Amino acid sequence: MKYEECLPHQLDEIIQECPFAIIPWGAHEWHGPHNAVGLDTIKAYHMALDLCAEVGGVVLPPVYCGYQTMKPWRGFRHTLEFRRETVYWLLLQHLEQLYDEGFLLILVVMGHYGNKHVDIIQEAVERFNDCHSRARAVAWQDYLPAGWVEVRGGDHAGRNETSLLMHYRPDLVDISQLPAEGEIVHEIYGVSGDDPREATPEHGRMLAELFVEQAAPKIRDLLAEVLDIRRKSHGQL
Repeated sequence: MKYEECLPHQLDEIIQECPFAIIPWGAHEWHGPHNAVGLDTIKAYHMALDLCAEVGGVVLPPVYCGYQTMKPWRGFRHTLEFRRETVYWLLLQHLEQLYDEGFLLILVVMGHYGNKHVDIIQEAVERFNDCHSRARAVAWQDYLPAGWVEVRGGDHAGRNETSLLMHYRPDLVDISQLPAEGEIVHEIYGVSGDDPREATPEHGRMLAELFVEQAAPKIRDLLAEVLDIRRKSHGQL
């Protein structure tokens, strides 16, 4: 399931039977004093593994390469900000290389939600799709599938993201770093969304399960489409 841990013959089998690859994409970014700075990418990676376990395929190692992070906004430390061109070309080369290996459906799971970052990810995906009629790439923020059933899943270090990290890596959350009382001011703590002091592993598990529940059917439909295209193209040879 993890690309880097597969033997060559295992990858050959996956490409033949289920040519689906997931790229978890996030950032190293301040997520309040209570969360590990890799939160975006860590949760996206684990959600990708959950989805892969359900539908098949492989998960690539997570990519920590964020644009429009908390650093240029207000100078929050321990944040690595990359140029938009770096994000664009790094993703496009990932997509092209996976296609060259035989993967026909590629999902980018975005754990970092900066609007300009999302736009550049989608721009690279659109360029790839314009160039390859026999394959398909899609990019979703990790909260998007929950939104299909009107569950709000996205925030920044608030109740939702903190709960997801509690679910997957409770050792990387320390709520005691937040004040016990009073308002969690966005400009001071870099937190937006519902109060992270209300986060629980159970809420995180619900969001994680909802992601798989909603995403899996759409991935299966897309996979069926590209496999059908592959079958028809082989028949024309």
